[in-house]
Amino acid sequence: MSNDAIVLLREDHKEVRRLFREYRGLADGDGDDGARRRTVQRIVEELTVHTYLEDELVYPRIRQELPGMAEEMDRAEQEHHVADLLCEELSRMSPDDDGYDAKTAVLIDSVERHIEHEEEDWFPKVRAALGRTELRELGERMQAVRETAPRHPTAGGMLHRIADALEG
Repeated sequence: MSNDAIVLLREDHKEVRRLFREYRGLADGDGDDGARRRTVQRIVEELTVHTYLEDELVYPRIRQELPGMAEEMDRAEQEHHVADLLCEELSRMSPDDDGYDAKTAVLIDSVERHIEHEEEDWFPKVRAALGRTELRELGERMQAVRETAPRHPTAGGMLHRIADALEG
């Protein structure tokens, strides 16, 4: 696999989309609640790691190299915040809870729009601005941080980061 940051992000997107399809297949049929819950938990984990990597490594780099994209980065961070909230709520729910499927559908819809915007609009700009060597270095850093990245939304949320900053 490539160390290119954009390639790694696209691979994450591909896995998340696969999990979305898996969930839809389970939700549309008579899929058992255990399988739906496991799939949602995998979605929560994948999104938590991915948004953490973007928020901590990728977006700051984009802000540095492409200051004209600051407003887009602000919006993306808010989209991540909403996804984190939904993921946190879903992680405490079970498939038989009221709103479970609706909440999951809202999460999927918003993340799919976010992914589409990143891949179609941002990635070409970022590739042009950073270049091959910088994207490879950023990708290597992402792979190293991925190992210790939070797997649960509250572990990597803003309050956690503030607490870490105050302790440090």
